[in-house]
Amino acid sequence: MAFETDNWEYIPAKYQRKWNTPRTVNWIVIHDMEAPESEGRARACAKYFQNPPRMGSSHVTVDDKEVIQCVRDNNEAAGAVGANKRGIHIEIPGIATQTEADWGDVYSTAAIEVASDVAAQYCLKFEIPVKHLSNEELRAGEKGIVGHVQVSAVFPGTGHFDPGPSFPWEHFIERVQANYDRRTQSANAAPA
Repeated sequence: MAFETDNWEYIPAKYQRKWNTPRTVNWIVIHDMEAPESEGRARACAKYFQNPPRMGSSHVTVDDKEVIQCVRDNNEAAGAVGANKRGIHIEIPGIATQTEADWGDVYSTAAIEVASDVAAQYCLKFEIPVKHLSNEELRAGEKGIVGHVQVSAVFPGTGHFDPGPSFPWEHFIERVQANYDRRTQSANAAPA
């Protein structure tokens, strides 16, 4: 199966650890950018990661229309202490204090759709179940999807609480599953 993850525009982040051997990936970690929703936010965040004031990066930044890769899939981002070595990190526009209504506006809905397709591709690529893990499952090393807040709770080190208590996890996981299914069906229907 071909993945877009190998073809997104690449704006390299300053902080990343390169691996010479294949990296084991267990988790997709969802972050918010702690920046307002606006056009071009994925690109702006990627450019921020080129020279941030402190260590930080993610594999991918998304907005309502665009996906930018900042750290190659086999390299390690500086996204969340405890989940960097085995995680793929995705940044979505918004702030952790957004309300349920804020996450449900037109811009956020579109950005979540883009992010859910990105997450679906990583689930397929790294054989990660489309499942929002509990903290206990994350602690046990199960594969799945988590928020930065969960990484902070299980592997103390940053104290972040993004993507926030009102992030629409149920909707996000439903959209990841729908994109996962669509991509699987498309690959199965393609001529050999």
